[in-house]
Amino acid sequence: MIKNQLKVLWKDLFNDELDYINWYFDNVYNEENTKIFLKNNKVYGMLFENSYHISVGEDRFMGRYLVGVGVTPEKRGEGIMKELLLKSLKEAYDFGEEFIYLTPIDKKIYERFGFTYISTLSKYELEFPVLCDFKKEFKIEKIQDESYDQNILIKLKEFYREVSQEYYIKVAREKEDYKKILSEIFCEDGLIYISYDIAGKINGYMSLVKSESIYVKEILFKDKDTLEGLLSILYGYKDYYKKIEIVLPENTYLEDYLDSENLVKKILKNKVQVRILHVEKVLKRLSKSLKENEEIKIYIQDRYIESNTGVFKINKNEVEKIEGEFDLSLDINDLATLAYGFRDYKSLKKIESFYIKNKDKEQILSSIFIRRVNYFNQDF
Repeated sequence: MIKNQLKVLWKDLFNDELDYINWYFDNVYNEENTKIFLKNNKVYGMLFENSYHISVGEDRFMGRYLVGVGVTPEKRGEGIMKELLLKSLKEAYDFGEEFIYLTPIDKKIYERFGFTYISTLSKYELEFPVLCDFKKEFKIEKIQDESYDQNILIKLKEFYREVSQEYYIKVAREKEDYKKILSEIFCEDGLIYISYDIAGKINGYMSLVKSESIYVKEILFKDKDTLEGLLSILYGYKDYYKKIEIVLPENTYLEDYLDSENLVKKILKNKVQVRILHVEKVLKRLSKSLKENEEIKIYIQDRYIESNTGVFKINKNEVEKIEGEFDLSLDINDLATLAYGFRDYKSLKKIESFYIKNKDKEQILSSIFIRRVNYFNQDF
């Protein structure tokens, strides 16, 4: 009964196709990882937690991806979403998790709870003529249903592990993760094209769905020839669709591969927000970047997790919570923005987002709070 109510509420709030909703509840939904607001046996609010292995630099840990966060319209403004979010936040904190994350509809909804953006995707809208000169150099295989060779999942995992090394933070995809990714694509009547090098190893792939346009949900590749081969496949759809939309990591500049920009539109879209749960874990990672004789004292303000509020003294590979003066003061949101590389120190300083008390420490702050590229491209 509850599961059916959740499906109805999902449809009402997000207007996804029933096929996709059924797919989610058949393949991803877990009752134990679902938080609901129930009154008189009726569901008025819901929040789903999906756990994934997250890589941050050389570290790896479990992180909860919050999806389907919503409250039925007639109950909004009554604190239901806040109750669900704080319950999830506390539980993840008690389990020792470093952060939780989500993809917001509106960033302001979650910012007041300590969430902030840490990743961006590039979206390109282009017309078919810009792809007319691309040629295929490698073997490309099309997969469009569940009858594929299961060994492909292992090859995709190995390929992703290699090409994702350049990203500071990403979801670590395993065989079962790719099984769900392909299943989701097929649920939407989509397909995936996989490119192989001369040794038979995967050197790139793209997944896409078709409506009025071709929408490429993901495209990853090792080199220029691989990308051009995949783009040549897209050109083959020119007689049937109006245009192409392609989602790419923010540091993949598709315009560099195209001869003309006249028929191309690029949009940068912020993707994922995170909420830090354990400040000391984040600062301990940053401490590795300090030199032996360097020290910085940072005051953190967290409205919801008391243990995160205070002055933290950071030395090489050491973090200690202390009483006393600080060099820098910032809130939990800005710590995530800086620590996970979404902005560097100088760019955030320009908008006066934090308070620097000791300007003699700015060189240290600039060396540890640097710009990085993170990659999240998944909706379940």
